[in-house]
Amino acid sequence: MKKLFLLPLYLLLYTALVATPAPDFTVTTSDGQVRKLYQDYVNQQKVMVLEIFFTTCPPCASHAPHLQSLYTSMQAAYPGEVEFMLLSIMQADTDPVVNAYLTAKGLTMPAAGSSGGSLAAVQPYQSGMFGPYQGTPTFVVIAPGTGEVYYDIRGNSPQQTMALLSQQIADLLPQEQECSLKSYYDNPIDSVQINVETAGGGFSTSFWASGTYSLSDIPELQNAGYSITPVKNSDPLSGLSTFDLVKIASHILDLQPFANPWQAIAADMNCSGTVTTFDIVEGRKVILGINNGFSGCGGATWKFVSDTMGMASNGACFDFRGVKIGDITGAYFAPNDIDDRDRSPLLCQNRWVEKGESYTIPVFSGREMKLAGLQLAMGIDPGALRITGIRSDVLPGFDESAYNMERQNSKAFVPLSWIGANTPVDLTSGENLLIVEVEALKDVFLADVLDLDPALKAEAYGRAGERLPLELRWSEMPFQGLKNYSISPNPANGRFFVSLEAERAGGVLLQLLDMQGKTVLADRRYLIDGSNRLEIIPGDVSPGLYTLKIDGLPAGKVVLEK
Repeated sequence: MKKLFLLPLYLLLYTALVATPAPDFTVTTSDGQVRKLYQDYVNQQKVMVLEIFFTTCPPCASHAPHLQSLYTSMQAAYPGEVEFMLLSIMQADTDPVVNAYLTAKGLTMPAAGSSGGSLAAVQPYQSGMFGPYQGTPTFVVIAPGTGEVYYDIRGNSPQQTMALLSQQIADLLPQEQECSLKSYYDNPIDSVQINVETAGGGFSTSFWASGTYSLSDIPELQNAGYSITPVKNSDPLSGLSTFDLVKIASHILDLQPFANPWQAIAADMNCSGTVTTFDIVEGRKVILGINNGFSGCGGATWKFVSDTMGMASNGACFDFRGVKIGDITGAYFAPNDIDDRDRSPLLCQNRWVEKGESYTIPVFSGREMKLAGLQLAMGIDPGALRITGIRSDVLPGFDESAYNMERQNSKAFVPLSWIGANTPVDLTSGENLLIVEVEALKDVFLADVLDLDPALKAEAYGRAGERLPLELRWSEMPFQGLKNYSISPNPANGRFFVSLEAERAGGVLLQLLDMQGKTVLADRRYLIDGSNRLEIIPGDVSPGLYTLKIDGLPAGKVVLEK
């Protein structure tokens, strides 16, 4: 019974002894350098490997080449973070004797003999303070920062002992691990905030990383478990378009399911864990500027996925793949650039509008296609025009939810997004696609104050997945009620006048064309009700015969002289 009682007590005392930090020492090595255990190594976050030896020890000699090989490899693997030192236990090992031993064995690490104070430095390890002393060589590893002692690391052969030493060093100085932050297109992701928190919340830290990151140099994460959370918040509209909403609708209807699992992650724009029509609603609110982020995602605009689940530990990290929320087509990293020469026109007739009056502006399709989606932003000059409504007689389900009228108050444009993946429309060239209702705030030509705003890429999406960039093209609407044209003088030198009668006031476009039909002068003028006499100064044009047009209609010919 007495022995059974003493055994647990001995184990408790032995555990306490093992946890005792290494006693400090100061030695002068055989090369004449003064070296202090804590000041030069432990407090500098370096691992110290001690070999307790003497120069005529046969096992020490057999270990020597393997120790040198380990020393070389550890210094290469952990530059500036590990040091070896030999400490002799023999009074006869003076500096000259130690130096001769180092040379004979090809050892390059420092060593101290009796004349340098080695006997006092090794005494604690021979005394039993850290466990039974079994003779030379005895290897001791001292931890960086704490001075914790790992005593008598010993294998069944020199090679096995070196392997155990290498493992102990690796446990104390894990080799720096670098982990990736990439998209599913293998593009590095920049400006990612890495949040790290240990289990129980005892320690947390955050830092910024781009493409890669590492946790190996954070001491608090050694011998600890922790969570890693990447966060990236950018413009929610980046990579998101109505084309993505069309793709989501096609996936939900099983017309064209997602080809890649990451697309389902991107499509979950309300962060519910599933892909539904609510995600389409969420995405359209962002496109139209109703919401400035994804309301169910806690302000995040990116999601990060790791193949490794759970918590990391001991300075390790995980590789993460980043997904831009809403970017189903991958445009953020793999933009589908479209040749500008393939732009599809939206056609409008220019006209003069007068302050205080309301007008209906038809917008016609300039191309035949099977339309599955559409987005654009109608830009205005807010001091000259206000959009009061947009409607369509050909787009199913087009209503006030397809545009955001309030956006023109702050951004001077009205964004529009329509999705018809389940009911694509067969458009013919020249078909009335949209009807824009406006109120004029001053007298002006429509073409001067209404256009597509680049804030939202103007695109049409075909049923087969094709994307067509859009542009607004204006044609001139002839001014009605003009008569009695006359040009004088004719021939003219430097300037001439055109006289005409107008049945009402309004704006017109004057054009001067050469004999090849090239416009050499274009100028907008305002007519009053009744007789008008307009001065025209052609400027630096060649002598010859020119045609004058008013709102696209011929008004006579004029000969220009030098």
